[in-house]
Amino acid sequence: MSDQGENATRTPVEHEKTDTPVDNDTTDVPTDESREPTSSSSTAVVEVKSYDKARDAFKRGDVEASRAEHAKKSTAEHKEKHGGAGGDYVKAVTFGGLDGIITTFAIIAAAAGANEDWKTVLVFGFANVLADAFSMGFGEFIGGSAERDFALRERAREEWEVENCIDVEIQEMVELYEAKGICTEDAVTMVSIISKDPKIFVDFMMIEELELLVDLEDKWGPLKQAIVMFISFVCFGVIPVLAYVGGVGQGADYVFGISVGLTGIALIGLGALKGYLTSMNMIISALLMLLNGSISGGVSYGVGVLIEYIVNA
Repeated sequence: MSDQGENATRTPVEHEKTDTPVDNDTTDVPTDESREPTSSSSTAVVEVKSYDKARDAFKRGDVEASRAEHAKKSTAEHKEKHGGAGGDYVKAVTFGGLDGIITTFAIIAAAAGANEDWKTVLVFGFANVLADAFSMGFGEFIGGSAERDFALRERAREEWEVENCIDVEIQEMVELYEAKGICTEDAVTMVSIISKDPKIFVDFMMIEELELLVDLEDKWGPLKQAIVMFISFVCFGVIPVLAYVGGVGQGADYVFGISVGLTGIALIGLGALKGYLTSMNMIISALLMLLNGSISGGVSYGVGVLIEYIVNA
């Protein structure tokens, strides 16, 4: 009986031992299978939510594609990419470039209408580019700094109020959500949740109550905007003048025609860039930019012709 008991007790152990190599052998067999989850998991990390694909699904009215894209996870890096180039500097690039092209070409068109030569165009053209570029960049820096300073003061005030009289702030937020059409019960529930974290609560108040959408973490933001504005103005502003760098041209001759062509190409390129950054139709954006430049240049040329006629008369 004791031997049988020993055999009985040994049987599971021996069975486990015999199973062990089987398990070890089978670990080599599903190696390809084990790679599958690894590749799929790595694919899941790579295939994060794409806002470009989501916008494309919206344009096509493809609900399934939109659902599939929103089901993917959004990483912090992807969010930064989404809100970076497309939103942060589009205003500086567009306004700086457009103002640079239009104002410079307006001077050239006026000079051509007044039958001035290439020397006049170069002097006033480059002087305008550098002076206006500095003025635009400095104005952008002053405006951005003032906006950021105001937002910092308002946030400091809200943080102080949350720390000392949070009940009043909670009531304000509840009333604000009620004014938006949310019932009192839901508004109280929402505010009670977000007010658990003072920082998150202040974040909500900055947007919902004060309507201040300013990046307070980037202290160099206004300077970056100013630099982008300056560079954009100079890069686009010198394009109409390039036709006269060869030292020829007077009035509405072929050199002026070259300047018109360069300006048109630059306006189309800037419009397409604006459309790309803002997810707008690039062709429509380019045509609108070209229309703007054509009207401004035509008016300036007409004024130049009129002034030249009056002066000579």
